[in-house]
Amino acid sequence: MGPSSENQIIADRKVLTADYLPNKMVHRDSERKQIASNLEPILEGKSPIDMLVYGDPGTGKTAMSRYVIEELRKHEPQLKYAYINCFKHSTKFDIFYTLLNNLGHKMVHRQGTPTDEIVQKLEEIASKNKIVLVIDEVDQLTEDEVLYELSRFTRAGLIMIANQQTVFHDVDTRVRSRLSGRDEIRFKKYTENELNDILLDRREYGLRKNAISKQQIRKIAVKSNGDARRAINTLRIAAQKAEQKKQKEISQKQIKTAKPEAIKKQKQKTVEKLNNHQKILLEIIQNDNRISSTTLYEEYRAQTEKSKSKRTLRRYLNKMENYNLIKSYGKGKGTAYEKL
Repeated sequence: MGPSSENQIIADRKVLTADYLPNKMVHRDSERKQIASNLEPILEGKSPIDMLVYGDPGTGKTAMSRYVIEELRKHEPQLKYAYINCFKHSTKFDIFYTLLNNLGHKMVHRQGTPTDEIVQKLEEIASKNKIVLVIDEVDQLTEDEVLYELSRFTRAGLIMIANQQTVFHDVDTRVRSRLSGRDEIRFKKYTENELNDILLDRREYGLRKNAISKQQIRKIAVKSNGDARRAINTLRIAAQKAEQKKQKEISQKQIKTAKPEAIKKQKQKTVEKLNNHQKILLEIIQNDNRISSTTLYEEYRAQTEKSKSKRTLRRYLNKMENYNLIKSYGKGKGTAYEKL
């Protein structure tokens, strides 16, 4: 029996989401092997190699990290992992409390439990079990002490994910020293051909046959600037538009209008995830055509009771620039910012 009139285009909606983890990863084979090689000592009860996985948004950093861990778990079912996104959790207490919960240890009460007690509990678990900790958006951390504590868990695998290789340049000297033995794995932007293959894979499992042509898939790949998240979101939005019209095929016009919509939704989602300090900075920048860093910091301090240090603010601004919310010009004291 063929698809109903309500479902002419989309076969599996979850396949068309950017966070969907496929059964196979298209491309990134050398990065996959490097992450796996760093983690494999855990399977033998040895200490793994900490790593920084870095690159632009939409280059597959998080997806590949999750994929490698799931593949290792097929060989070692006792391997556990905890994932945390520092956009949502950036304080020391939140990080360690959430990691403990993600590992299935919910006996710790959120209210009234000292942070050091939670850290100690996680350290005990890490010393007795085979675990991997994935710290995503690590450049959003508000306390360098988090990285120092995590670096002490020598028996646990530690994957830190960020946009820039320089993420640790401004952190405390102790932290830089503890993380000096890390392996750094760069994820470059996808080429048009690589994005094309990724989209073809999503088409095969997420869409009905003949819902979109190879030429149309290629056009989305070419227009996505090496960003797999943008490409997949564009495909999904175009498919949704066609399905709402009860069409059997996605039109070129729907693809054309889906791209700016995907970019807009991606930006909105990023803005929603910003912490309060970043939102204040963004609002100040949006109210000026171009603002110097000196004036920006002055206006920020005037609007906040508990200001962050310039070092932390630079980290926040770099993060916002990585996500195409703002653009910077110049260096040092001559740096200026404007909205995008």
